Amino acid sequence: MERRLVELAWTNPAFAALLQKDPRGALAVIGVEVSPGVKIDVRQQRRDTLYFVIPPLAAKPEDADTVINQMDLWQSGELFCWMMPQALKLELLRMRQSFRSNNP
Repeated sequence: MERRLVELAWTNPAFAALLQKDPRGALAVIGVEVSPGVKIDVRQQRRDTLYFVIPPLAAKPEDADTVINQMDLWQSGELFCWMMPQALKLELLRMRQSFRSNNP
């Protein structure tokens, strides 16, 4: 799913514009179903910029010292990193499955 998304963003200006304006609609174009409560923030990386993504604070203050499964590393041309809470990681896995189901 991520590879297809990047390929289209790089090669299809209309899709790239849709991805910036309406990421949910752009994902639907490639057969990805996104749960209604999930927010999507698409950023096109710049070669001269270092990005820091700060994971959310634990829901309960007593769990603040335990960060579990917050980081996934992916490679697409150059290395980049996504950080996400466990619930969104499961959503991402579900989105990938919908992409595979809709793109046999």
